[in-house]
Amino acid sequence: MRFSSLRAALLATVALAGCASDSDKPEGHWTPGKGDGVFELTEAGPAPRGEELAVELHSSVPAYRVESYGNMKLSIDLTGKGGADAYMFVEGPLTKDGDGTPVGTGTQVADDDDSGGGHNAHLDVTLEKPGVYRIVTGTFESLGLGEVPTGSLVFKVNCKANCERTAIDQKTFVAQLQAQNGPAFAAMAHDQINKLIPDATAATALNAQLDAILADPQHAGLERFPMISLDQLPLIRPVLGAIPAKAPAPDKVISGELSALLGNCNAPRTPPANIDARLPGIGYGHFPSRELSPCQFSHADKLAEVLTSLAADNGSTVTYRGNTVHSPADLMNALLTTGHTIRVRNEHMYANFLSATIGDNADLRWPVWLDTGLKLSSGDNLVVPMGHSGWSWIISGPVVNTKVMFYLGTDGAGFFGQASQRPGWTGMTASYDTVVTQGSAGAHDLMQTLDAAATYLRRTRIERTTIAAGMPVDGYGYVGVCNDSDAVIERFTLGSIHAFPLMRAANLDTDAPALHDGLDDLIRDLPNDGDGIPDTRDALRRAVAMQPDGLPAWDTALSTQITTARHDVQ
Repeated sequence: MRFSSLRAALLATVALAGCASDSDKPEGHWTPGKGDGVFELTEAGPAPRGEELAVELHSSVPAYRVESYGNMKLSIDLTGKGGADAYMFVEGPLTKDGDGTPVGTGTQVADDDDSGGGHNAHLDVTLEKPGVYRIVTGTFESLGLGEVPTGSLVFKVNCKANCERTAIDQKTFVAQLQAQNGPAFAAMAHDQINKLIPDATAATALNAQLDAILADPQHAGLERFPMISLDQLPLIRPVLGAIPAKAPAPDKVISGELSALLGNCNAPRTPPANIDARLPGIGYGHFPSRELSPCQFSHADKLAEVLTSLAADNGSTVTYRGNTVHSPADLMNALLTTGHTIRVRNEHMYANFLSATIGDNADLRWPVWLDTGLKLSSGDNLVVPMGHSGWSWIISGPVVNTKVMFYLGTDGAGFFGQASQRPGWTGMTASYDTVVTQGSAGAHDLMQTLDAAATYLRRTRIERTTIAAGMPVDGYGYVGVCNDSDAVIERFTLGSIHAFPLMRAANLDTDAPALHDGLDDLIRDLPNDGDGIPDTRDALRRAVAMQPDGLPAWDTALSTQITTARHDVQ
């Protein structure tokens, strides 16, 4: 009897111990300094919006940024893999665009350990105040108890409300300017039209159209102004790439070790300068990204400069870990072999030609519209905002963490640092998107994109002094635009094209001398949309491929047309 009682007590104790393993977990919450001397908290850049991100913990804990524009509502999941006990906390708003508060020392907004079920963390949080916040992603053992961080996690953030910077539409913008500044806006607009449209007849017509719109108290027609038909594009080719960007410097010879060339991580996030003295408070350009880490922000333009000089083959000498690299592909391959990950994307978005900002934290939503002349099943022509395309490389690893993009712009072809925050209305889609590590299947395509970009850059440097000699902006629009450079790289790498419209002049297919660089036949075989479209179905396919993911909630008529066009190309 006594033995039975003892056995029952022992079994009960074992059962309780097994059932109570979670409830007996020691109390633990993050407090600043908890991990001092054990691990580092590191800036990791923007939080993944709408997609999953694998997080590997190796002696440090990453923190991801989100910028709230006021009352942003987020749903955040951090899932543990292989038994990892996920734990996260949110801090902010942070000082000095996020750069003045060390990771882990900000005001804690929320934290969670197991609300996602099991050992998974989940938060539904509202970031009420505007500003930069961080989501610090670790384990209970690391952030809760201060132990060495190890384990694998999956991180995902979904924005539920107030997800984008305020956008002011063109009608509201013009009405406010007319009320505050009288005729100043009209005068400035005429100046810009005359500057951007070199054809006097086309400029006069647009100015007359604008005057009629401004004279109407309701500004009828402003929602589709300016609209340019595809057959008019050859008249205004130089304006098609007026995307604000730092001009590439392919003639600049650089030398040094990569880390020294990238420099420190000081990140002066300067807001756009005033567009015109007659319009105080109206800036020109894009707001600087506050979600990038200081190193991501600071190194973007510097890495772009290195890649452009290497692509130009101008005698630049760059070393990395004791080895000399001679081309963009060499450099990216060297980064892969030292533990970097490179995400390669072919990106398409709406072009932000006017690039105006309003006050400290609002964008102007004002597309330049393109009447493609392509008939939809509804009987209407497809009319969409003008698009912008380019290939991008997002590098992350022990030395380089930043994003660069390649395209042909009005200042020439080159790599461009991506450190600004594009307006939400411009959207984004990617016709190619792959993550490359050393030895992975995408490594070949990665090298092909870089070799094609470098060859194309050198080609355009020759063409600007030969077939485009004496033309405005070195023949931009005549030898091609951003969409043409995008198409060349895609066709060279994948054998396909998604960009529209392509603007290289058709006569160059016969008049331009061969350069024997491996691109002659490829370029001659590309469409010349600005000079006529023989294959309307393929053109519609490419026009649809340029449309950002989802539908533009800011324009019902555009959403309807995109839906119809997507159905028509199925």
